[in-house]
Amino acid sequence: MTALHQYQRLEAAGLWRDGKDAQRREVIIGLRDATIVLSDPKTDMPLTQWSLPAIVRISDVAGFVTFASAEDGLETLEIDDPAMIAAFETLRRVIDRRRRRPGRLRGALIAAAAAAVIAGGAIWLPLRLTSFTAARLPEAARTAIGVLALGDLQKTTGSACNAHMGQIAAQNLARRIDAINPPQILVMRTGLSRATALPGEMILLPAELVSAVDGPDALAGIVLAEMVRARSHDPLADILNHAGFVASLRLLSSGALPNDALAGYGIALAATDPAPLDPALLQAAFAQAKIAAQPYFDLTKDTPTITSPVPTRSDPIVLEDADFLGLQYICDS
Repeated sequence: MTALHQYQRLEAAGLWRDGKDAQRREVIIGLRDATIVLSDPKTDMPLTQWSLPAIVRISDVAGFVTFASAEDGLETLEIDDPAMIAAFETLRRVIDRRRRRPGRLRGALIAAAAAAVIAGGAIWLPLRLTSFTAARLPEAARTAIGVLALGDLQKTTGSACNAHMGQIAAQNLARRIDAINPPQILVMRTGLSRATALPGEMILLPAELVSAVDGPDALAGIVLAEMVRARSHDPLADILNHAGFVASLRLLSSGALPNDALAGYGIALAATDPAPLDPALLQAAFAQAKIAAQPYFDLTKDTPTITSPVPTRSDPIVLEDADFLGLQYICDS
């Protein structure tokens, strides 16, 4: 939404209801390029993410304007902040104009998808369409889908652990691994058996694993390995395969998945074996991050043939002792 620079990073409070029978919950609304992010005001953890093109205004009562995430109005957001309401109205006008005059990018995507339909066939096409869609979605849309996937997974795992010192330590670890594009590291209390990546640079770690590792180098290696795995095997492709062919077509045409497209994804993810890692890419990642590789290899008991030099020590250190201890006790809150 390059025409709306004045609203970038705008934030306000609101009341969110994630279903018709759900209790209203206070959230912080963050306006981004193509989405809004609703976060817990106490922990700053994202709760959900809405696609701007799908947002609908449904009522205006006593100074509160209510918006819905889609036409069905199941998930709603009440706002009384004039600046945020004005931003939403401006966005809705811009989006309406763009709907009447579809942009070249969306037209190209739909045309390419149609060409794939004609050339493909019923067996090959669904897989081809999901990989095609995953490769071409903008980062904001990828992040929105990652948040939706996290929401379904949390039906099994519960919310991410959020002890304050542990959250700070997780942020420090992420910046140490990649200072330019740090991942969002989330520690899940239960229901997760292995490290897992989701779109939007999210790395999910089981609490049991975090508390069991011997040191920060091994933990950094686990996160780094999942980042490498996600770059060679896009987790968004798996999500779209779960959502199905029709949902992927709708994503191409409307910019959003149906509300129920990811139902059951968390359970399916827990039962799926991880994609294999490319040893050469993993070694290169350790070298670039300047993180000692051996603690990770000792933990996984799967030392690959070394084809390129890997660091024997982390320089600078991955985490201070206090940070590492805080991360290990992130679920004690």
